[in-house]
Amino acid sequence: MLQRRKDKSTHLYSSDSYGEKGKGGGDKRAFSPLLGSIRIAGVYFVVGCLWILLTDRAVSAVTNNAGWIAKINMIKGWFFIFVTALLVFALIWRTLKRIKKVEEKLELAYREMVQAHDELESAYEEITAAEDELRQQYDFVTQNQRKLRESEEKMQHLAYHDLLTGLPNKLGLYENVGNSFFAGREGHAALLFVDIDNFKYINDTMGHGFGDRLIVKASERLKSIVAQQGVVYRFGGDEFIIVWHSLAQREHIHEAAGSILSCFKQAVDMESTMIHISISVGISLYPDHGSDMMELVKRADIAMHKAKEAGKDNYIVFDHPLNEIFAERMMIEKQLYKALELNEFELAYQPQIDLATNRISGLEALLRWKSPELGCVSPLKFIKVAEDTHQIVPLGEWVLGKACRFLRELHQKGFGHLTMSVNISVLQLLQTGFNEMVLSTLQASGLDPQDLELEITESVLLESYDHVSLKLNELKRTNIKIALDDFGTGYSSLSHLTHLPISTLKIDKSFIDLIGAESNHQATLVEQIILIGKRMSMNVIAEGVESADQLAYLREQGCDKVQGYFFSRPLAAGELEQLLLG
Repeated sequence: MLQRRKDKSTHLYSSDSYGEKGKGGGDKRAFSPLLGSIRIAGVYFVVGCLWILLTDRAVSAVTNNAGWIAKINMIKGWFFIFVTALLVFALIWRTLKRIKKVEEKLELAYREMVQAHDELESAYEEITAAEDELRQQYDFVTQNQRKLRESEEKMQHLAYHDLLTGLPNKLGLYENVGNSFFAGREGHAALLFVDIDNFKYINDTMGHGFGDRLIVKASERLKSIVAQQGVVYRFGGDEFIIVWHSLAQREHIHEAAGSILSCFKQAVDMESTMIHISISVGISLYPDHGSDMMELVKRADIAMHKAKEAGKDNYIVFDHPLNEIFAERMMIEKQLYKALELNEFELAYQPQIDLATNRISGLEALLRWKSPELGCVSPLKFIKVAEDTHQIVPLGEWVLGKACRFLRELHQKGFGHLTMSVNISVLQLLQTGFNEMVLSTLQASGLDPQDLELEITESVLLESYDHVSLKLNELKRTNIKIALDDFGTGYSSLSHLTHLPISTLKIDKSFIDLIGAESNHQATLVEQIILIGKRMSMNVIAEGVESADQLAYLREQGCDKVQGYFFSRPLAAGELEQLLLG
């Protein structure tokens, strides 16, 4: 750039011609050194010739004296030299002045050009810097786009896969498989709903970290047995879905289900211990049981729960009787959402008889549903649906409030010796603020806490033992009683009884039914339960007493209370008051 600038300046000073701009901005006539020289010489020549001719004639006219003529010529010559010197000076000065002006303008133009060049060079450097910055920004944006792309990919993977096991998750099942599973498919396919038996008990007793590792081990076993014949999904918690797409004939699903059950027969190595687990499997078939993924999942879920009811460690294929159960469940679920709002529920109260006084000492509140569309719905049918849909939470709160208010009314009418037992679902217990809800309900009804007994089942202990025991102990400190319902039918141990604030043991009806039969095993078991309760300073209540023989045996063994149809069926509020008054 500097070399180019020097070349341009040399060119300006070595030009044969140059011009100057006038005020109007136009160019004047170009100046030439040759023409300037000729002009000066020409003026000198003309002036000299005219001077000689004119002065010689003048002298000749004035005198003929040779002496005077010589003197005059000498004076004339010096004067000519003086005048021509002045003239030459004026011409040269004028020319040089003009050249000076041109040089000044050229210098100014050169300076302006240099300044413009510097500005252009600065602008070029700024543009170069801007280009470098833009290139850096482009590289930065490109790098960020790459990272972002790798991050939408990672997020997509996380959205459709389980973080613990790496298996595709529920969203992946419904969106990825649901959109393509049925398209162009011929023949049969199967959906298997797998649930680990008693997992919540294992999780609570061994810890959540242990439970997570067990889930990973179970997923690895499922993947190994399914291999290329299907895809394993973690549906949630301890539940897995297997889409078995390589099913040549429907009958082959029994082989597949059998192999899955068999792979869990061997104990699971958990590093520090070996643990035996089993699974329950429900199966739905495409296209026999539906052409919609959600429909197949629901029906497989129903079959899985039937497998658990059948003793666990088993599989059941959805069939037409189950289809009726499925349809009934869907109808119950639909009507259940609005039943509480429409006041379709009511409470019945079954008396509890104190065998020491032969008087009614307590009541158990039992929920009844009279649906305009479904009729009288059995609690055995709708309670499970209420728990699955979490409707049991507001429903249980309604039951507690109504039962407490009714007992308070009975106390005000003179039956102050009565207590009230209310069944509590595990979902209620696990709700944040459950204890506060119970206490505020008691306060609103005006009922003394010692007159309320909350009944829990052994299954509650398997859900979240530590959490549940903490809440139950807090309630116990307020003088609320805790009863363990259906004792002997679940998986609770004596260690649970020693650590929980249980005040009452309730013997399940299934044990009472066989008292007096040929085998005395059930009677012996009832005797042992009563003995356990007595040694742990608990009250013992026998449910489902329906005969005098059962009553006599229970009285002989020292059972504290009984309830059942031998004394009274569950009664509506008005009927119960008449019984108390009569």
